[in-house]
Amino acid sequence: MHADCQVPVRLGIVVPVYGNWADTLECLGTLAAQTCRDFHVYVVDDGSPEAAPDAVHGCPFATYLRRAHGGFAAACNAGVDAAADGDCTHVLLLNDDTAFATGFVAAWLEKIAACPAAILGPMICHFDRPDTVWYSGGPRSIAVPFFRYRRRYTTQTPVDVLTGCVLLVPVEAWRQLDGFDERYVTYYEDFDFVLRARDAGVPVYLLVGPELRVLHKVSRTTLRDGRWPRAYRMIASRLVFIRRRYAGFARALCLVATIPHLVTTVITNLPALPDPRRLGSAIRTGLTADAAPRRRRGAASSARP
Repeated sequence: MHADCQVPVRLGIVVPVYGNWADTLECLGTLAAQTCRDFHVYVVDDGSPEAAPDAVHGCPFATYLRRAHGGFAAACNAGVDAAADGDCTHVLLLNDDTAFATGFVAAWLEKIAACPAAILGPMICHFDRPDTVWYSGGPRSIAVPFFRYRRRYTTQTPVDVLTGCVLLVPVEAWRQLDGFDERYVTYYEDFDFVLRARDAGVPVYLLVGPELRVLHKVSRTTLRDGRWPRAYRMIASRLVFIRRRYAGFARALCLVATIPHLVTTVITNLPALPDPRRLGSAIRTGLTADAAPRRRRGAASSARP
């Protein structure tokens, strides 16, 4: 442990990747430039179609793990499992299409020391519009499945929902909750996890501060195949989330609201139109996903693909 980072934690940074190697290398470069190097990175390759660059394999502070393509939730679970096996006490889930200051890790370690049992998340702004909030966090409500919180907080604030784009979790809490629910595949697994944590009594805070601010390039990976493949995954996960996290009138209201929301999605994606078969499959998946196991434990390898 470095003398300037006297924090009794072992931090693992989990970076899930699916073929977005240019941004991954930029992210690793920023981590290499950190003023505090008391961390280890776990790059989880979720079955990328392209081989990882040699620079990833040669990164001295990172472990490269490759697994069969299973989605964001499964990749994060595999990364946290590896970090836990490496005796990490806390994990920071970090999208590879993010940018941050050189004091980023040092600031996180200070916050962990102050709130060692809490789940923490920062203010996240757009990379190309750094003064515009992309996501913050907020309370649970029927708006969560449909709208992104963009509140500009000025102080550390308890919240019910944070995004997995950048999320700090104590390993003990992760194990208690058994990680992300892989029925979501991509999207809403983070909201579900944080709400389960709040229900279990785990404190959750939105953090502020210049060293903690993150700039997000937004969907560099998920939009590589076009907008509709991303929309299909989101539609399916939204339905799973509503069915699992809401009951009674709130559930009925949210399910009804998915109809005008789908119409809005079609309009905003014009002139591209959805494939009726894939759209129907996404809806069926969202309505029947409880039949699938909550978590599939797949093997990961550190060997070159």
